[in-house]
Amino acid sequence: MYADLILYNATIYTMDETQPTASKLAIKNGKIVAFDEEADQYGGPQTNMLDIKGKAILPGLVESHAHPLHYAANLLELDLRAEVTPTIDSILAAVRKKAEELPEGEWILGMGWDDSKLKEKRFPTIEELSAAAPNHPVFLKRTCVHNAVVNRKAFEKSGLSENPVDPDGGHFHKNHETGQLSGLIQENAMSEFTIPTLTIDQLKQAMMQAQQHFYEWGITTVHEMAVKKEEMIVYQQLQKEENFRLKVRLWLWAISQMGWNGIEDEVLALGIESGYGNDRLNIQGLKYMLDGSVGGRTAAVSEPYVNDGENRGILYMSHERLNEHIIRAVKNNLRVSIHGIGERAINMALEAIKQAGTPETNKLMRHRIEHCALATENHLTQLASHGIIAASSIGFIYSIGDSYLNNLGEERAERVFPHASFKKHGIKAPGNSDMPVCYGNPFFGIYAAVTRKTIGGQQLGTKEAIPVADAIKSYTVDAAYSGFDEQIIGSLSIGKYADLIVLDQDPFAIDAEKIKDVQVLLTMIEGETVFKRTREERYFYV
Repeated sequence: MYADLILYNATIYTMDETQPTASKLAIKNGKIVAFDEEADQYGGPQTNMLDIKGKAILPGLVESHAHPLHYAANLLELDLRAEVTPTIDSILAAVRKKAEELPEGEWILGMGWDDSKLKEKRFPTIEELSAAAPNHPVFLKRTCVHNAVVNRKAFEKSGLSENPVDPDGGHFHKNHETGQLSGLIQENAMSEFTIPTLTIDQLKQAMMQAQQHFYEWGITTVHEMAVKKEEMIVYQQLQKEENFRLKVRLWLWAISQMGWNGIEDEVLALGIESGYGNDRLNIQGLKYMLDGSVGGRTAAVSEPYVNDGENRGILYMSHERLNEHIIRAVKNNLRVSIHGIGERAINMALEAIKQAGTPETNKLMRHRIEHCALATENHLTQLASHGIIAASSIGFIYSIGDSYLNNLGEERAERVFPHASFKKHGIKAPGNSDMPVCYGNPFFGIYAAVTRKTIGGQQLGTKEAIPVADAIKSYTVDAAYSGFDEQIIGSLSIGKYADLIVLDQDPFAIDAEKIKDVQVLLTMIEGETVFKRTREERYFYV
């Protein structure tokens, strides 16, 4: 049997303890068949040879918590990240420009503003947005996706009064001085607005475009954390497309929250269980929202936010209701993933999972708590004893860590995303970005795990820093484990898929400060090249 492809003259980090490094790798039918001298035996007249010219190779990266279709849809909306719109005036200018392009009455949608990064350190008000687009409803999501700002036309278009009642788990923010609506809406209050949705074809086209961004970042497998009916249709149809190669893991949106319709009842009625699907597309379990975000001051923390009165965030539901849902899901052989950032939310999530099973059965299920930002020592002990995965959004530290410092204060911010403690307790903690909440590039997360530095240059929780090898493991081996994928991806091992990336710099050999600058030169999925950096087009192939 001859190999289809042999990569040679490489610095290969397999992330497999049985053979940590290699210089040569042979691929047959999309899977790895041999390393080094044994790979030579697979060379034949039809074997393609690829000289890697000493560059570093890693397994394809696994993004363990993201919203790919949400990211894709955002490509069609106003880009309000601070790099694009650094001031309130620039946001308003973008809204005015879009209003000139759209017919009156059509929605102006945007995503990515972050008050902690704006020059004015505040959000655009209802008055400002109403003046910028008096005849168009405006709905602009904060980078955390837990808050948005709207204008008066948005209230009118959605049939809401300007004195609305807060829904459960949501809040219409009011100006403290005037008592009038400020334009900021939080959590479930966003569900009150009648935002138009994209068509299936529009979502498919946007996802095909977004896929290339994932490949450019070295991502070959992604966990989609908010799957409803529309997303299910899109991904099933994309799997039939020859040019869609991304491996996708689906977490089904359980309860109607944040403006998204839950599908828990339908899933249970159909008898769907975790693992349904194939190696390219499968169902992981049910996803539940429990609290908000630190940046939006809605995560359910134990002590009030800095300079915010008695505000300790928002819980989406009661202990009793959460327990009922989790017990029912687990009884029906579905894994659960619970969004828990603040201490109060993490505690509720742990209690629900513990009520649903024993330490032994929970270990077999590999339930997850998403983000798990402010886990206490007591939480760590419980996570370990029940084998619960801490799906840690370590990418938050780089992208939005400054807002954590501002809103939590230095003392609390020191213990966010405690990766060294996760390791000490033997807790699997796959890294992630929660994109589009944060930058999707995993090397920003790896950099943050090692240096604990924010985009603003501040540091938080240096005692929780981990070595480069552990940081990369969180985006490969541990991330694969979180999806029951350790037999097929996560490391470069014989028999596993040849999902791999070639890098311009060796992350194990460079200064830690340079990790965030590492670029992917080439991405392969099952031995086929899906991305080559343009300027390197002829670098490897001779």
